[in-house]
Amino acid sequence: MASTGHQEAAPRRRSGRFFGWLALGAGLALVLTFLCQPDGPLYSLEARTLDLRFRYRNPLDVPPDVVVVAIDEQSIRELGRWPWDRLQHARLLDRIAADRPVAIGLDLIFSEKQGDGSDDTALAEAIRRAGNVVLAAHVGDEHTPPAQKTQAERLAIEPQIVTAQQVLNPPLPAIIPPLPEFAQAAAGAGVLYARSDADQIVRRTSFLVAVGGQGGRFYPTFPLVMAARTQRWDYGAMQFNLAREAALSPADRITLDRGGRAQINFLGPAQTITYLPYVKVLRGTFAPGTFTGKTVLVGMTAPGLGDVYPTPLGEMPGVEIHAQTLQNLVRNLFLETAALPTALALALLLGLIGAAAAGWLRPVVGLASVLLIAVIYNTGGMYQFEHLGMVWPVLAPTGAMLLTFGAVAVFRLSTEEAGRRRLREEFGRYAPPQVVARLDAGEMKERLAGALRDVTALFADVRGFTAWSAEAHPRDVVSVLNTYYESMTELAFDLEGTVDNIVGDEIFVTFNVLDEQLDHPQRAAHLALNMMKALEGLNERWLTQGTLQEPLRIGVGINSGEALVGNLGSSVRTQYTCLGQTINLASRLQSLNKELGTDILTTKEVAERLAGMFTTRDHGEQSIRGHPVPVEVVEIVGRTRDEG
Repeated sequence: MASTGHQEAAPRRRSGRFFGWLALGAGLALVLTFLCQPDGPLYSLEARTLDLRFRYRNPLDVPPDVVVVAIDEQSIRELGRWPWDRLQHARLLDRIAADRPVAIGLDLIFSEKQGDGSDDTALAEAIRRAGNVVLAAHVGDEHTPPAQKTQAERLAIEPQIVTAQQVLNPPLPAIIPPLPEFAQAAAGAGVLYARSDADQIVRRTSFLVAVGGQGGRFYPTFPLVMAARTQRWDYGAMQFNLAREAALSPADRITLDRGGRAQINFLGPAQTITYLPYVKVLRGTFAPGTFTGKTVLVGMTAPGLGDVYPTPLGEMPGVEIHAQTLQNLVRNLFLETAALPTALALALLLGLIGAAAAGWLRPVVGLASVLLIAVIYNTGGMYQFEHLGMVWPVLAPTGAMLLTFGAVAVFRLSTEEAGRRRLREEFGRYAPPQVVARLDAGEMKERLAGALRDVTALFADVRGFTAWSAEAHPRDVVSVLNTYYESMTELAFDLEGTVDNIVGDEIFVTFNVLDEQLDHPQRAAHLALNMMKALEGLNERWLTQGTLQEPLRIGVGINSGEALVGNLGSSVRTQYTCLGQTINLASRLQSLNKELGTDILTTKEVAERLAGMFTTRDHGEQSIRGHPVPVEVVEIVGRTRDEG
C-alpha cells in the first residue's frame, strides 16, 4: 500500500503530542514542588496533609520521664485568681525538688519584681536550693530598657557554634531575661518562642533565636536549654547550620529546614504528657517518687490564661508543646522532611506517570491506575511517617499526577470526540448506521489503516441518462437523480453495503470492507435484483408525473476478489475506498451490459458462490477492455425462490 504524507505525519504528531504531555507532567511537578516548600504559597495545604497523618497515625509509646505540673482550672479555683504570690512557687519548688527530679523547668515569666520583694527573695532561695531549675526568658520590643538588654546578653551562646546563618526566624528586637536574683540562682534560662505557620498552627520549633540580625547574638530556646540540662550537652561543642542541621552532640543530629526550624513529631494530643495539678503538688498530695529521675515542667494549662496554641492534633497548652518538643530532643524523634531533590524526584515520577496513563490508557483504566498509584504512594508515605519519621510530600506528587492526567484526559477526550464526530459524519454518508456505530465504538479501527481484503464490488450505471439529461430541464434531472440515489442508497444500507462513491449517473457499492460479511457475494446479488425492482416503481412514478418519456434502465456489474481497502487521499481530503483489479473488472462488467443487452453481469467464479440461491445464464468467455485475459461472464437473472 502506498502511504500518503498525511498518514506518515500522524505517528509523528502522536509522538510529539505524547512528549508534550510528559513535559506538562514534569512542568506541573516542578511548579507544585516549589510552591509547596516551607513558606511557599501552597505550604499550608501541604502542611494540612501532615496534620491528617498525625490524626490517623497509631498511638505512640510515650515515655513517662517528663511530667507537667499544670496551673489548671482546679488549681485556680482553689488557690484564687492568677497571678499567685511567688511564695507559693517557692513552696512548690521545694516540694518537687524533695522528690529528686533531673531538672525543673518553669514555663513562667519572672522579669519584674512583685510586691516588696520578699516573695522574690524566697523564690530565688528555692531556685538555688533545687540547683536544677531552668527559667524562661521572653521576647521584648525596641522599647526594652537598655539594662535588661545588657543583662540578657549573659544568656547568649557563643556565636562561633553557628556555622551557617543563611536564613533564620526574623530577628527579634530584644530578649527579656528573668530578674537577676532569679537568673543567678538558676541552672539556666531559655527563650520562650513559638512561631506558628501561616495558618496559625504550630508544627515546627526553633532551637536558636537571633537578636540584631546578621552578625547579632543568638539565644537558645527553652526546650533546648532543658534538653541540654537533662542530657548534659555542652553548648561549646554544638554546631548549628541553620539551613540544614543542628549537631547537638556527636550522636544527636537534627535536620533543620531553610528557616532553621525542626519539624515536631507530636506524640499525641493535649495531656499525652502526664499532668499533675499545681494545687495537689503544692499541698504534697502526690505519691513519693512521682518526680524522681524525671524532668518536670511547670506551666499554665487553663484555657483562660491564654497559653494555648493550635497544633496538628488540636489545641495544646504551651507547656505541653515544650514537653513534647523536649521528648523529641532527648530521643531524637523529630520528623525528617524529604529534601528538595527527593521531593522533586517524587513529583516528577508521579507527574510523568499521570501523563503516561492519560496518553496510553483508556480514560477509565487510566483513572483507576492513577488513583491506585496515589493510594499506594500515600500508603507508603504513611508507613514511612509512622515507622521511620519520614515526611514524604503529598500535594505536589499526587497533585502533579492527577492534574496532568486530568488535563491530558480532557484533551484526548475532546480531540477524540471531534475525531469520532468527523468519522460519523464522513462514514455516515456511505455506510449504514449500524456499521458506523461499530466504527465509532472502535471495534473496526484496524480497517481504517488500509489492508488487502476479499471484497465484492457492485457498479450500477443508468442507461441513456446522458442523452436524456441534455434535453431535460435541469430541475428534473436533479430531482430524478436525487430520488434514484436516495432509493438505491437505502437498499444498499439495508444489506449493510458501503456506498463507496457516486459519480454522475453511476453508483459504486462495496461489501465486506468495513464489517465482516461472509456472504458478501450474495448480498451484492440481492442488492442488484432489489435495485432492478425498485427502479420499476420509480419509473412508473416518473412516467405518470411526465418527468420521463421513457423508462430508465440500469446496468450492474458485480465482482468478488482481493482489493486494497482503506483511507486514501491527501492532507486536504481523504476517502475510504477500494482499489485493484477486482474493482476495475466489476466496472468493466457493468459497461459490458450494453454490448450483451443484459442487466446484471458477474464472473463465473462469483456465480459459483451464488449457486443454489440465484438463477444465472452463462455468456461464455468475453474479452474485457482493460483486462489482460478473457473472462467467463455470467448473467444473474433472478432468485431461485422469492426472498424479497
